[in-house]
Amino acid sequence: MLGRRPAGEDLEALWGEPPGYPPALWMLLRALHRLPWPFGEEVLSAVFVAKALGSRGDLRRALTWASGFASGGRRWRLALSVLASRGRFVARAALIGMRSADDVRRRFAVRGEEHLQAASGAVILLGFHVGPPYSYVALRAAGHPVTLVGLRRIPEKWSRRAWGRPEGENRDLMLGEDGASRATMLYRARQVLRQGGTLYMTADAVEGTEGREAFRLVVHGRDVIVRSGWLALRRKTGAAVLPVLAHLEGRTGIVTIHPPLPKPEPDPVSDGAACRDALERLLVDYARRFPEQCWSLAL
Repeated sequence: MLGRRPAGEDLEALWGEPPGYPPALWMLLRALHRLPWPFGEEVLSAVFVAKALGSRGDLRRALTWASGFASGGRRWRLALSVLASRGRFVARAALIGMRSADDVRRRFAVRGEEHLQAASGAVILLGFHVGPPYSYVALRAAGHPVTLVGLRRIPEKWSRRAWGRPEGENRDLMLGEDGASRATMLYRARQVLRQGGTLYMTADAVEGTEGREAFRLVVHGRDVIVRSGWLALRRKTGAAVLPVLAHLEGRTGIVTIHPPLPKPEPDPVSDGAACRDALERLLVDYARRFPEQCWSLAL
């Protein structure tokens, strides 16, 4: 059961170890988890700023990004905020300082639920790697039965109970889990949609997990590669596609469900162009309003 993690409990057994996290970072995460929330987040944000100041590479990229939104001292403050956000979001991804499902629920809010309620039948909630991670966690916490499609990075022995992970045919669909190939994963996703279910997947997924490149979005000078998996599912099932973006307001993670993309057009080229234009407008506006939270674009 959930609740406070017992003293001495192996956190890696609960979280797994995301690829690319060096051992030193995992040792730090384990130590910071013992602090009351949000002290661990603040410490990690400071660590990422200090690391960037020492290496210069990330600082240079953050300053280049910030120059598109501010100048002078404000440019430096924005660049440092980008670096701090990166550390804060790593802490959020690891649920640092959060002891129970209720802890997480108190720190998330979902907006735009009326768009989801108005959608009849199958729905694809389409996320992006900008802002705070794991929007699907907040959606589940709000009571929405969401099936996750993607690449397993953190085995969710802890969170799947907390967020009412769908069972049976609507279980999460992860590449490589139970030997599943990408084709198998997308076939199972199509079955979920044909049963009127709701999927959560990211448009800018890692190459090889959710299809080949479909098109690119240009967001304040950065290219965002959009994969084709969700487009194929949309065309085959007629599922409504609702973009989902998240940002922080103070310490609260706000997950916003946006109105659906245009309905599929008979011509795949025109259809893709309509989706590209709608998503690009959405991300350009997001980056304009929350440039400090776009660390994945900046760095």
